[in-house]
Amino acid sequence: MNILFFEEALQWLSSNSSWIQIISLVCGVTYMILQIFQHKWMWYFSIMVSSTALLISVSNHEGGAWAPLWAQVALNIYLIAIAVIGIFKWRKLEGESGGKLHIVPLTRKRLLIVAAILAVGIPLLSIVLGRFTSDPAPWIDGPSLVLSLVAAWLLSQSHIEQYLFWIVANILIITVYASQAKWLMAVMYTFYIVFCIIGYINWKKNGVVVE
Repeated sequence: MNILFFEEALQWLSSNSSWIQIISLVCGVTYMILQIFQHKWMWYFSIMVSSTALLISVSNHEGGAWAPLWAQVALNIYLIAIAVIGIFKWRKLEGESGGKLHIVPLTRKRLLIVAAILAVGIPLLSIVLGRFTSDPAPWIDGPSLVLSLVAAWLLSQSHIEQYLFWIVANILIITVYASQAKWLMAVMYTFYIVFCIIGYINWKKNGVVVE
């Protein structure tokens, strides 16, 4: 009974993928606009867009068979957790910056940690996805996941460099969704790149540095 219900749920999600993509697109664009101006409500829209993207990724089918995009599944679960962390972290930073747009400098130590995570995480995760999952694009999904994990953490800590990591990650994610004909998701991440550029410029121009 449970297996049957699970299969029916996956089939329903797959059949209604277009509607879920539309909801994800609307929430995603709203999230990015709010992020540009560093509005605290962006985290709640982040949770919504990650939840819908999670449903799309876990219900993906290829050639009539269930083929979840496991890297995207893991990424969106992580992004939901990061959004919760960001809600509380930004409350503190908002107080320290006097309610203004806040930027925390990225220290050399943190930058070295990020470089080490990328150097080890990208090849390792790509190999794992390729050998042990049905992921159709492990060598694209792997790097996009690691870059996104790093970018999301940098965002939660209010480091402006997060935008640069998101741009590269989003280019890769667009490739993944386009290869699976998830065109609305590909469009959403294209918007994300544009918003990342605008956000970087706005943060750089109007941000208050908080140590």
